[in-house]
Amino acid sequence: MKLSIALLTTLMLTGAVSRAQETIHGLQNPESTIAYKDGYFVSNIGAGLDPGAKDGDGSIAWVKSGKVQSLRYFEDTLNAPKGLEMIGETLYVADIDHLKGYDVRSRKKVFDLNLEGKAGLLNDVTAVNDSLLLVTDSFKGDVLLVNTRKVTSTLLPGNITMANGVLYNAATDEVYVCSMGPNFDGTGQLFHKKLSDAADAFKPVENSPTGLFDGIVQVDATHLLLSDWITVKEPKGGNLFLYDLTAKNFRKIPFKHSPADIALDKRHHALLVPVLLDNNLEIWPLDKLPLFPRH
Repeated sequence: MKLSIALLTTLMLTGAVSRAQETIHGLQNPESTIAYKDGYFVSNIGAGLDPGAKDGDGSIAWVKSGKVQSLRYFEDTLNAPKGLEMIGETLYVADIDHLKGYDVRSRKKVFDLNLEGKAGLLNDVTAVNDSLLLVTDSFKGDVLLVNTRKVTSTLLPGNITMANGVLYNAATDEVYVCSMGPNFDGTGQLFHKKLSDAADAFKPVENSPTGLFDGIVQVDATHLLLSDWITVKEPKGGNLFLYDLTAKNFRKIPFKHSPADIALDKRHHALLVPVLLDNNLEIWPLDKLPLFPRH
């Protein structure tokens, strides 16, 4: 996802963030979100908050007009859904060891890549084109390239311990993955590789930030934004990290606790933040976030 540099250069440097413009209440441990037309789909791990349990209490919520319109938009059973991606009118959902796809108009399941016995914990999803997806497997440390037409998956080279958020930059053919660190210890890094280069394995970016990273978005041609829990043990606060792909440096922006798989709403120029432990989705106009200094 990308926004214009002209828009982002209007952002002001003010230190830590203050308040979201809009907060959506009534979710159930929301992990990921994606903008669709005039609303948002949000993945709910479920009331039990067990990210690896096949308990059937997960769901995809539909949010519109400032509130949850439907907590369970699709009737199909979901366990602990996490990453979301849209290709056309199909919403793809990572759910432990299945990658499922749903037609948002009919609300019917139209795709199911069954990786039972192969995957550990499928987590984030991002599109490469209209038939290829990248999916992280946190417990295996893998990144999979999924062909939605052939319903097949291919393992990309280079293991990433506790891989989480994934992003593809089509302009540079670069895949970026952020991680959580062994045993969620907060020593995760930002990794990258060229997708088309089969010999290129994932490696940390130069001067990578360190954290317990969850989501990743691209805010312009040269900047990535990562969400950081810091810790999963009674977190008191979190961070956003802005990584400069050209200068190879980063800025840390203090944020509230449990910022999960962030996303961009390009239509409304906003950052979407599932605040998992508060059961909320926060919507932050980009011009309210202290991403760039004023010149």
